Amino acid sequence: MKRFCAGFLALAALLTACSAHTEPEEQAKGHLIYFLASEEDARGGDRIQGSYEDLGLPENAGLAEEAEAAVERLLLGPADGALRSPLPPGVELLSLELRDRIAYVDLSGGMNSLSGVDLTLADYCLTLTLTALEGVGAVAVTVQGRRLGQQPKQIFYERDVLLSNMDDVLQTVEVLLYFPDSGGALTGEKRTLTLYEGQTLAETLVTALLEGPQGRDLVRVIPEEFTVNYVRVDSGVCYVSLSAASLASLPEDAQTQQVILLTLAESLYASIEAINELQFLADGEALELFGQVPVEGVSVRPQG
Repeated sequence: MKRFCAGFLALAALLTACSAHTEPEEQAKGHLIYFLASEEDARGGDRIQGSYEDLGLPENAGLAEEAEAAVERLLLGPADGALRSPLPPGVELLSLELRDRIAYVDLSGGMNSLSGVDLTLADYCLTLTLTALEGVGAVAVTVQGRRLGQQPKQIFYERDVLLSNMDDVLQTVEVLLYFPDSGGALTGEKRTLTLYEGQTLAETLVTALLEGPQGRDLVRVIPEEFTVNYVRVDSGVCYVSLSAASLASLPEDAQTQQVILLTLAESLYASIEAINELQFLADGEALELFGQVPVEGVSVRPQG
């Protein structure tokens, strides 16, 4: 079990401040699982609350076994009936893989019934529960192997979790997303993206881009299987981390690969002025080829 630093304990206290079911000051026996309090019990405060649960694991249980048991308990619900699982009844854990400190959680189809704040609450309960385990730094959630289209992020970190009721919109931002038209020419489509606290513009923009165009005269070119692990902007450099599975899902012809690369680059450059350089990563290493296409051609913001 991860030893929480004093700062996180203070944040965890915020999660439970508005309920009779508060997190113990001293670590209790069991694993810390995060559930939901009812809106009435939360009294307008934080609905995500921690509860120490006995998972019935042997002392020598490995990290993967702990992670699976923690998710199963989250699905089942707490021993204390005052809290409840954030996940719909009947949802099952299909698989859980640990790679590079990221827990990849695949759930059954009932998860598709969640949207908006309810989906965010479920994602955050999963994130807090799994990152409470030593060796897990982030969580990725899919449903039957596919990303939920309404998720604002694909990789959730403990720091991303919004410790409030998540009702407040941080801001709305006008962006320009690029898609090919029927003739193959890249065309900008204006969108208004809504950002909530804990979300970044780069991540939200890429999520919208992966969902495809809204206009009928534009064409979806990015495969549905294509995902982005994370996007972050640091000192003018935008880091776009791709999975090996995403690169394997690219169409075989180099021309289509180039169009996909350009949709990502043009959309980010056009919508975020702070980006001067793009760096694509795969398995933590700088990517030189996007399929067959050199990424060097889009690594620096175009002039003019």
